[in-house]
Amino acid sequence: MKAVLRRVWSLPLAGAVVSLLVLCWSLFAASAQWRAASRIDAAPLRVDGTVSAVTLRKGGWLYTVTYRVGDRDYRTSALGLKRVEKPHVGMTVPLEAAADDPATVRVAGDHYPNDDMPATYVLAAVGATAVLLWLVGLLVQRARGRTPLL
Repeated sequence: MKAVLRRVWSLPLAGAVVSLLVLCWSLFAASAQWRAASRIDAAPLRVDGTVSAVTLRKGGWLYTVTYRVGDRDYRTSALGLKRVEKPHVGMTVPLEAAADDPATVRVAGDHYPNDDMPATYVLAAVGATAVLLWLVGLLVQRARGRTPLL
């Protein structure tokens, strides 16, 4: 009997845990993008960055941008350069950096360090919440002794 109960409960519980982890990760990552944007908006520094490397990766290109603030050099590969026309090695890219943390940077004119990511994180959070609610409903049905539609 215990083996049957474990089998009946284990898959929905595992799915609920995975959905909860995806939900937490996506909300944390989205809030990090929003915090970074707020830091830049509070005191932006205009700097020029240079595309120092372009590498092909799954899903597109990865651009490494180097820039200098004061007497220190910085490097980032986290920028989305979709708004920049035909980025290539040696190209100058206008950037905005946070005055209190120059490692926090975005392309000038963008809202977030990577404009594509906040919407992706919110979509992942909505999907994980929907799956989590469905699995909780499934678990409640099983706990009440009803046969779920699965």
